[in-house]
Amino acid sequence: MGFTEAGQNMNAFILAGITVVLCVILHFIYKTIFGNTRSEVQNYEAENITEASTETTQDSAVTESRAGGKNKKRAQWKGKTDFSHPWLLKNLKGHPGTVLLMDFSANGKFMAATCDETNAAVDPASAAARRRRPRDRRRPPSSPPTPSTPQRISTEELVEALRPHLLSPKRMWALGYPLEIEPNSCKAVVYINPPPRPKPLQFTSFDVNAPEFVPGGSQNDSGRGSWGSTPRSESDEEADAVEHLCVRCDKMFRMTREGEYVVEESCGYHWGRISGDSRHTCCNAPLGSKGCSTSRFHVWSGTKPGMNGPLEGYVRARSPRGGVYAVDTEMCYTTAGLELASIAVIAADGRLVYRSLVKPSSPVVDHNTRFSGIRPRDLARATKTLRDVQNDILGFVGSDTILIGHALENDLRALKLLHSAVVDTCALYPHSRGFPLRRSLRALSEELLGRSVQRSSSGHSPLEDARAAMDLVLLKVNEQRAQRNRGLNQLPILQPYDPLISSA
Repeated sequence: MGFTEAGQNMNAFILAGITVVLCVILHFIYKTIFGNTRSEVQNYEAENITEASTETTQDSAVTESRAGGKNKKRAQWKGKTDFSHPWLLKNLKGHPGTVLLMDFSANGKFMAATCDETNAAVDPASAAARRRRPRDRRRPPSSPPTPSTPQRISTEELVEALRPHLLSPKRMWALGYPLEIEPNSCKAVVYINPPPRPKPLQFTSFDVNAPEFVPGGSQNDSGRGSWGSTPRSESDEEADAVEHLCVRCDKMFRMTREGEYVVEESCGYHWGRISGDSRHTCCNAPLGSKGCSTSRFHVWSGTKPGMNGPLEGYVRARSPRGGVYAVDTEMCYTTAGLELASIAVIAADGRLVYRSLVKPSSPVVDHNTRFSGIRPRDLARATKTLRDVQNDILGFVGSDTILIGHALENDLRALKLLHSAVVDTCALYPHSRGFPLRRSLRALSEELLGRSVQRSSSGHSPLEDARAAMDLVLLKVNEQRAQRNRGLNQLPILQPYDPLISSA
């Protein structure tokens, strides 16, 4: 029994010794691994206390300097510390860079700043204004519609889709297109509808000093009563003068056949349209008020209401060439009326085919820069004449080529081009109140394309207007194709039984 107890005691001592040795080893390993971390944390806390006291001193100094008005710039952070320990890298996942500031709480949570302070100078006045500005809780204004570009289709498909929209000769005559008098004559006739321009009420006034009308007076009476025996004009030039209607102020003026004004008179006019409430859009003045703009001379369009012709100098394509093009021109006022000054031609795929400045053949009276965008320096560098442009156009426009434009009759009259295959966006998108009223290209582009055109203060651009006209036509074609496809996908509607139709 003695030997058994002695053996048990020996085993207990050995087990206790092994336990002590393991505890020493574990303690050594713990000190080796976690001792450095604790020392770093203690050193960091000591450094934070030192930096906090330093920043407090600096803040008090800055406050004193602000009170004195000497320095208003905030002090920057000092003493950046690089934290690269795996424990910090693990807890600051996504921000392993330079840690500028860290703060610990009693529950073990911390807050770290890892972004640099900007050194940009801040205007105190603007900063104070932003702080005082009340918060705008109103809903932001709706953004304008995004400009849309219709889907492009091939030229062959576009030609087939546009055949139902080609203007008939009767429709072209009513819209004022130039039509050939006789085949191969190169002479055109144009019918101009009177413009739908409302005129103010005219009040008749009585002249108490008017001469007495004597019946059976002299046959050479010029309309001045018994005192009107003098001839109407005293020179042959004035006798040969032609009266024209000013397209701006609606007054009659006289010019000689050589293009000279008989009386040089300034023109006062309104350049804006007439709104629905009978006011001018340029100055909001009522209808019949004095013009808000002034030009040096009266101007005319080169045509008069009614029949015009025969007009010479027109050309026509003789051979077929195919294709679809959009055309737009800009014109200026000359002594002979409106003449071509600029032209742009666009293909169906949107590429520019032709663009040129044109030198008018008659003296320029008004460049019409507000609408045409043409300036004197533009015409000074123009080298091509109307005949040159006609030859260039007939180089790619054939007898079967479809021409697209907005109010295309004005462009064809300026080009002196006879053409029958035309698509006009004025007829494609008619006015709600019917002919002769027309919708403007600007209104159509804003409503249907979400695009703003003819808004530049420097005038219209023929390239921009031609592309807008082409996109309007493509939009109409795509809408009709979509409607046709929807109609094919719908089931046929059942019709009631009719014995007459069924027996037939």
